[in-house]
Amino acid sequence: MIIQMNINSEIQIDKLEDLHKLNLIMEENNLKVNKSQIARELGVDPRTVGKYLNGYVKPNTRNRKSKIDHFEPIIKKLLGKDSIQIFYYKRILWQYLRDNYGLDCAQSSFRRYISNHPEFSHYFNSRRKGH
Repeated sequence: MIIQMNINSEIQIDKLEDLHKLNLIMEENNLKVNKSQIARELGVDPRTVGKYLNGYVKPNTRNRKSKIDHFEPIIKKLLGKDSIQIFYYKRILWQYLRDNYGLDCAQSSFRRYISNHPEFSHYFNSRRKGH
């Protein structure tokens, strides 16, 4: 009996997600993969290559809103040019929102939120002493 197989032996592997293509061919032909060589070429650990060969798929992260997003209009109003109140420190603004508006988040989360929004972080950066 003669079995003729047409195998595509040219597989381009540029990233870890491409390893599943290689794994299908290797399993079908009962071949072994040199994980160390693939790891060197991709710049990752050989265990990571093995993980992706076994079918690992990186989970998608959820894009959810921050607790602080609900307070964004209030923060814009408080940090606006026409506001009477002046906040020199993020901590004071955080405390003010906690006491008067029921903000429920950690101070570090609030500071990160302010730093990640350029219009808010500019307010505090422009008020630094010596600037």
